[in-house]
Amino acid sequence: MRRGFTLIELLIVMSIIAALMAVATPVGVNAVAQAKATNVAGNFRTLQQAVIQMITLEPTPPKSGDILEYLYTKGYISTKPIGFEVGYETNEKAYIIRYTQSDVDVVKVKNIFSAVEINSSGGLVLRIPAP
Repeated sequence: MRRGFTLIELLIVMSIIAALMAVATPVGVNAVAQAKATNVAGNFRTLQQAVIQMITLEPTPPKSGDILEYLYTKGYISTKPIGFEVGYETNEKAYIIRYTQSDVDVVKVKNIFSAVEINSSGGLVLRIPAP
């Protein structure tokens, strides 16, 4: 008598593994998307606090140039988050924080941090009124 597994036994094991993978893969992908959205929302919060601090502490906060670099250089943030821009809109008299990449689910970010807006082109922005 031969020892080992029959073809049927191997096929059953393979089908069980395939079923487990079919269930686990979407859960894993969703977890990665949620983690990315949480990271982006956290960066929005950090930049919002940094801009508010800058507006409060600086006698003449910058309204042009690379404001993100200014926040970093002056120590309002410890690292510059990738994919973000900070600018000033003269028409709105507000600082605007933009996320420039398209690698995140904007609705998930909005659900995590409701102050963030989805603009007409589908991007994420946060407006902070200047005094």
